[in-house]
Amino acid sequence: MIRSIALIIGILLPTFMWGQYANYKDKPSWTDGFFQEERNSYIEVVSAFGYDESSARDKAASVAISRRSLATGTKATVQVRGNTIIVDGSDNLTVKSRIIDEYSEYHPGKGYRVYLLVQTAKNPSYDFEPVTFSEKYPFSARVFVPGMAQIHKGSVAKGTAFICGEALFVGGIVTGELLARSNYNKSLSTHDARLKEAYIRNANTCRVVRDVSIAGAAVVYLWSLIDGIAAKGKRHVVVGDLGVSLNPYADYYSTGLALNIKF
Repeated sequence: MIRSIALIIGILLPTFMWGQYANYKDKPSWTDGFFQEERNSYIEVVSAFGYDESSARDKAASVAISRRSLATGTKATVQVRGNTIIVDGSDNLTVKSRIIDEYSEYHPGKGYRVYLLVQTAKNPSYDFEPVTFSEKYPFSARVFVPGMAQIHKGSVAKGTAFICGEALFVGGIVTGELLARSNYNKSLSTHDARLKEAYIRNANTCRVVRDVSIAGAAVVYLWSLIDGIAAKGKRHVVVGDLGVSLNPYADYYSTGLALNIKF
C-alpha cells in the first residue's frame, strides 16, 4: 500500500506544479457570460459573428447598444473606433459606452466571432466606474476545504488533484487503522506462534501506512491552504478601485485601525 501511495504522489505532484504555472492568457473567463449593474453603468458581455473581425465588432457593439439605450426602437448606426463605440441616430441620440476588453476567435465556415466586454453609462453625464482585471482573489473560507479555492480561481486540474490527494491519504488513515486493529485482534485469537507473529507484523505495517497517511494528509492540507491563499487565478473582472485602506474604528470595548484590502 505504501508503494501505491508513493505512485499516486508521483502522478499528482506534476499536476500540482502545473497548476502553479498554468497559462491564463487563453480565452478570458468573462466570455462565458458576465453581467453586472453598477450605480452609474451596466457592464456586460456581447458577441456576434462576422466575415471579418471589424464587422463582427460592430455587430457585437450594436447588440450592447440595442440592449440599453435603443430599447425604445430608435434606429441608429453603431461603429467601433478603438475602444469607443460611436452611435449615429436620430432625435439627437446620445449614448456613452466603451469597450473594456475583447476577444476574437475564428470559426471555419462561419467567420469570426468577437466577444466584447462593454460598459454603458445609464446616463451620458455619469462617470464610468473604474474596471480592471486581476489575477488576485479576496480571501475566502473555501481555502479551508482542500481544492475548493483552486477550483474557484479557475485551476480545476490543480483543485481536483488536491481533492484526490487528500481523499487518498484520508482513505489510507482509515484503512490502515482498521487493518491494524483487525490483525492485532487476530493475533490475540490464535495460539500459533508463527501465525501470531505474522498478524503482529501485518498490524505494525498497517500502522506505518496509517502514520504515513496522516503525515501526507497534513502536508496536502497545508499545501492546499497556502496555495489557496497565495496563488493567483484566472483573470477576472474587478469593478472599483484597487488598493489598501486604513480606517480608524471604535466600539464599546476598543479603538484602533482597520486594514481593508480590496482585490
